[in-house]
Formats: sequence, structure tokens, C-alpha cells
Amino acid sequence: MRNLIISLCIVGLFLQISGLIWSSKKDKPSVTFLKLSEPPARSIESPLENGYFLLLGFAASPGSHPVQVGYDIWLESNTQPSQRGFDLDKPGRSELRIPVALDHVLPEWNSPDPITEFQRRDALFRTSATQYSTLLKRYEQWLQMRFEDWGYAHRGVPRVEEILGTHRIYIAEGFGQKTRIGLERLATDLARWRFVLRDARTLPMKILAEVILEDDVQLLSRILSRTTVDHAILTRGLNLLQPLTPSEYSLRWPVQSQFMLGYNSDLQPDRDLLPQDDTDGPSKESLARAARLQTEMFRAVEHPRPRNFLGFSSSSQRAWDTYATFYEATIKAADSVHSPLPKLQDVARHSQLTLLERIVNPLEFSPNWEPFSERLVETDARLRLVSLQILMRKPTATVTIPTRLAEVGSMYFDPFTGLPMLWSPTQKKLYSVGKDWLDDGGDPTFDISVPLALAMDSSTSTGLRASRR
Repeated sequence: MRNLIISLCIVGLFLQISGLIWSSKKDKPSVTFLKLSEPPARSIESPLENGYFLLLGFAASPGSHPVQVGYDIWLESNTQPSQRGFDLDKPGRSELRIPVALDHVLPEWNSPDPITEFQRRDALFRTSATQYSTLLKRYEQWLQMRFEDWGYAHRGVPRVEEILGTHRIYIAEGFGQKTRIGLERLATDLARWRFVLRDARTLPMKILAEVILEDDVQLLSRILSRTTVDHAILTRGLNLLQPLTPSEYSLRWPVQSQFMLGYNSDLQPDRDLLPQDDTDGPSKESLARAARLQTEMFRAVEHPRPRNFLGFSSSSQRAWDTYATFYEATIKAADSVHSPLPKLQDVARHSQLTLLERIVNPLEFSPNWEPFSERLVETDARLRLVSLQILMRKPTATVTIPTRLAEVGSMYFDPFTGLPMLWSPTQKKLYSVGKDWLDDGGDPTFDISVPLALAMDSSTSTGLRASRR
């Protein structure tokens, strides 16, 4: 009798759970879910006019059509966008990959006086410019093309090394000709990647734009750390280094893209899946290294495949409605620098999930977007600090640097604290407290800092003479 009762209980529980799963599939999605499932509009009709695909096919073999190669890579992934990354290792797709570490290609980039190094006749980058002439032509083509991120709700990540390396050689080659040409190229590059940062619809593209934008800004910072600087750089610099705008800060589309990746993966039955494709793994690791992030941070926002019941997902529509509410709250909080990001469990407490749903499929995965939100604040801090390198250059006998930092205006305050940037008289550095929100005296391990060179009045004329070389 006991065994019969136990068997009946098991059957009853089975029927209850299966009924729950089937009924949950019939639930109407919430308004928030429908809003987040709406894909971004596209304005570029012809894929071959979209610079996004040039970035995907950037390292394709010489003589090939890199935009077409990039589109083919995307089309191949498009059959199962939530499961398959971009396969960049097929023959002909990465023939022009840079085989050595980036700093070995262009060691002059990180020198204390980059313009002087770029203008040396024996500079190593000149050999690189010849060796990678095809990549340079493609980069110039990319700068002139329209751009729209078609990676939305796709897992793929473009290769980083060739794009980052070629962007450096392109700018160095310009400074190697004339300071004016280098400055024009730097200005074009900054404007281009700020556009990508603003319009990125995927997390990898957002991070890639941040990496190259910061690379440009740090180069400009090293140029400004010299006592004498070309007057044109000082004049143009402030226009190039405006703080991030709300649209550049926004994580709306990257967050929404990850939400749809998770949901679309949940819809696909196990029998239709190929073995998990990890073709985007190496590219993701390269991007994480370039962004000074751990690869695990990308996985921390990728929905794991939910547990299945009889070949079907056990996730209910109400569970995805809860995630939608959480993601919408994350998007709104990320738009405000000083607002803490929400916790999934806090959102779930107010959801319509039943007790049985919470038992059968608890919401154990809580995406962590904090590192990516902080990364944007770091980028903004660097922009503001390098602007201050220009504004604080000329010394004054009557007003101290801390006072000047307080009076310069809130647009140049530390985005982490909303207070003026800090000054270390011993290290001669301006600095932000960084993501730990603690004043570590300008320690580069924790704080974000730039050197401050106090220029003499004669610097302008000296710089102008240098620009004529």
C-alpha cells in the first residue's frame, strides 16, 4: 500500500509539473518582454555597404572581398545565431592575421614621446606599414563606410588583434609624415569609434569600441605629458575629448541582445542542436585581454542553457517575463552612472512566479553587468583626465591646482564620485579614484591617473616649429 501511495504521488507530481510546463507555454508575454524582444531597426539595406562586415572579414586573404567574406561569416552563423559563434578560422578568413604580439609590431606606440619616435626614419612601424599595407587600405576603407551592428542576438565576436594593430599603424604612419596628418587621423579615428560606441548593439562591439577609443586617448595623453606640445594638438584636443554622452554610456542594446540570445537558446529543442560550438572562444579571450577584463566576465552575462523536462525547456513564460523586468531595470540603472544595478532576486520577489515554478526551475542565473558598466565609467574618466592635461598645463602663481580642478566645471569632475579630480603633488599626477571609489594617492593599480606637465609660455612656439617637420 505504501508503495502504491508513493507511486501515485510521483505520478501526480509528474502530471502537475508537466501541466505547469505546458500551461506556461500558453501564457501571454508581458509588455516588458514584448518591448525587449523587439529587434533594432536597420537603416542599411545592402550588407556590402556596411562596415560591420568589413570588420568581420578584416583579416581575409589578399585579393578577396573582405566585406563579402564578413557577410558570409555572418550568414553562416545566422542559421543558429544563439548557438554558433563566428567561424573565423576557415581557409581564407584569417590569412592576414598578425602573428606576433601587438607591442612587437609597434613598440613606439607606448613610448614616452611617441611623436618623436614615429618621425624617426628607422622606426620599426615603417616596416610594419609595408608588411600590412593591405590591412591599412582596409582600415582606411572602414573609416569611410557606413556602420550598423548586425551582430544583435548573435554569439559571434570579431577578431581583435588585426583591427587594433592596424588602427595603431594607421595613426603612427600619419604622425610619421607630419604632425598635422597624424592629428587628423587621430581625430578621425576617435570620432569613428565614438560613433560605434554609441550605436553598438552587442557587447563585443561595445567593448571593442571602448578599447580602441581608450587606446587613442592614452596615446594623446602621452603626447600631452611632454613639456612642449604642438599648439594644434592643444587646441584640437579638447574637442576630441568631450566626456561620454548618455547614448555612449547606454547598455540598452547589448543587454537586450544578451536577453534575446538566452531566450532564443531556450526555444531550441535539444534534438535540433549541434554540439556546443566554441568558435568565438579565442576571439572573446583576445577581446577580454585588450579590455583588461577576465573572460569569465563575458560568461557572467551569457544565459546557460536551462534544464529540460522530456526534451522541452522547463522555463516558463513568467520566468522570462521576470528576466525581462530585471533587464529593463538594468538598462535604466546603467544609464545613470551613480545608480546601483538591480539584483535578480530582488526583482523576482515581486514577480508572478508560482511556488511550484520557483521549485521546478529556480532563477539561479543572475547576470552580472557591473564590470561592463564600470568599464564605461573608466573610459569617461580617462577622457576627462586627458582634457585636464590640456586645461591645467599653464601654471599660475595665485591659484593652486586643487582649486583649479574644483573651478574647472562639473563636466571634468570624477565620474565615479561626482567630485573634482585629485592631484598628487609628489607624483605630479592628476587622478580619478577608480572603480574601488577609494583615494589611493594616484596608485595606477587602483586609481586612473595621467601625468601633468606644467608648460612654459615658450612651449607654443616650440611646438609650432616641431609641426613644420
